[in-house]
Amino acid sequence: MGDRSIRETARLAGLSHAALVRYLAGETWPDLYAIARLEAALGLDLWPGRPR
Repeated sequence: MGDRSIRETARLAGLSHAALVRYLAGETWPDLYAIARLEAALGLDLWPGRPR
């Protein structure tokens, strides 16, 4: 997330703050939609070994 806050990252990804907190705490797993949204917002690959 770099210098971004959890709230800012969630907003950029179009996710709720509470959902992102639960993902980061390991309380729940993000679905593929959430992973894709986070990848787009962060400009990073979160899914290892993804074909390009």
